[in-house]
Amino acid sequence: MRTWPFFSYFFKYLFFAKTRQRLLFIAVVGLFISALSLMVIQGIMGGLQESLIQRSKSVHGHYLIQFDQITHESLEEVRDILKREGAPFYAELESEVLLKYKSYVAPAKIHGLILSDERPEFLNDKDFSGLVIGNDLATKVRLPFLDEIQIIAPGVTDSLMGEVPRFVSENLSDYVYTELPEVDEFEIWGRAEIVQNLLRQRGINQIRIFKPLSDDLLKKIEKVQTETPFRLLSWEKMNQALVWSLNLETKVMLFLFISMSLLVSIAITSGLLIFYSKIRRDLMSFWILGMSQQKLLKLCLYFILSFSSVICCLGTMAGLMVLKILDSYGHDLMPDIFVERSFPIDLNFSHISLSFLIPFGISVIFSYLSYLNFRKENQSFISIVRSVG
Repeated sequence: MRTWPFFSYFFKYLFFAKTRQRLLFIAVVGLFISALSLMVIQGIMGGLQESLIQRSKSVHGHYLIQFDQITHESLEEVRDILKREGAPFYAELESEVLLKYKSYVAPAKIHGLILSDERPEFLNDKDFSGLVIGNDLATKVRLPFLDEIQIIAPGVTDSLMGEVPRFVSENLSDYVYTELPEVDEFEIWGRAEIVQNLLRQRGINQIRIFKPLSDDLLKKIEKVQTETPFRLLSWEKMNQALVWSLNLETKVMLFLFISMSLLVSIAITSGLLIFYSKIRRDLMSFWILGMSQQKLLKLCLYFILSFSSVICCLGTMAGLMVLKILDSYGHDLMPDIFVERSFPIDLNFSHISLSFLIPFGISVIFSYLSYLNFRKENQSFISIVRSVG
């Protein structure tokens, strides 16, 4: 016998019968909302995390070649490899310094760039006749535009006047605003000659690469022989704490959502137990007409699982529609204090899979438990026939 007529009977009984079970209907709505909300939460949270990562990579680079000491040796082989790949990069001399303007002093990190290299997008149109300073850092030391500031290297001293830390003076020629507090409050960019003059050393100590590279190309760069040892670090290695915290945030969010979704299981279990008890005599009628008892019980389970999968699928699709609407029409929903004025959306296959599988998995587990209890209580329909008689 075909199963569709029985599925149609179960569906009509669930929604249109006078004795329909409202608790089970609440469970169905709960599954729909669970799939929808999980899809929306993952899309928005994933978008916020991805936006933060991309902003950080646009400033710090996807990879960093870090030398053990300042070197002036020829790095043409590394440069040729990167140029052939078309990867934007620049060599720099980085040092930790102090900024002093009048009575204001602030710690900072200065990047001395070789201007002949390709600069990242956020520095492309900046004026390097002087120093390019993070907007928040300039505000911290009350530094006005085009005024002169001292750059002090506390770890390097001159013995001429009793071990005085070296310093150079430069004008503020431009500001930069990256929307990353750890950058805007501490970073300075300038010509490599400024830092070399401050440290009294020629050369560089880092190369930043602003493009994802293949594993084969990374291995090729690591095999380059140089007099000064170097390390090739990915952005993820340089920011392990941030990567770990973002992963933990995602896992905690999923854990809390699963915990809250378990409340839906109470409605599922209770609703199914009442639903099974109300259709027991109808099932007995089908048994009398010739369908086996085992098949009848399995049809109940198959209907609940099929119906749950459809509801979870509809909830996931509804979540996708909400994300598409937010992505297209959700501009400037956030207040000015937030970096992201609109909701950044990030969607991938794992988000869609989890939005469907988590509510559906909870439904499968508790539906099967209810089915086992129903099967245990109905070992034979003969007792039901006798009770009716």
